[in-house]
Amino acid sequence: MSPHFDLSPYVVSIETRVDSHYANQVVSLGVVTELLGMAGTKLAYMLDGDGGYMAKFESLEFLAPVYQGDFVRATARLEAIGNTSRRRIYEAHVTARCHGIGTAPSHGEVLAAPLLVARAVGITVTPLDLQRTTPASVRGRPKP
Repeated sequence: MSPHFDLSPYVVSIETRVDSHYANQVVSLGVVTELLGMAGTKLAYMLDGDGGYMAKFESLEFLAPVYQGDFVRATARLEAIGNTSRRRIYEAHVTARCHGIGTAPSHGEVLAAPLLVARAVGITVTPLDLQRTTPASVRGRPKP
């Protein structure tokens, strides 16, 4: 067990365009949550070689609406590692938007500064027998 395991390389992002089925073009909060989960799965593959299981969100905040056609970047960052548990920080940003931009439905723009639309803290679990690529120095740690 290494008390000084460097977590800084364990940050991943995914980015995709989102759709809505609501008349006001607002994207479901479930879609944003799923994007956070997909980024978290990619992070789990990076550390453990296994997707693991979501145990809970300690917090989950939606800070601004996401609209149909937005490009959303979801990021997951490893904050702490236990024997089987992992504490992660999640953020979702809108990076490009077409809602309310220009006069034609095809108009859009890349935002000068990404808009933070959601943030969360979550705990996941990767059972020891599924940890294929977990560095030996992090096994056997207490829960974060």
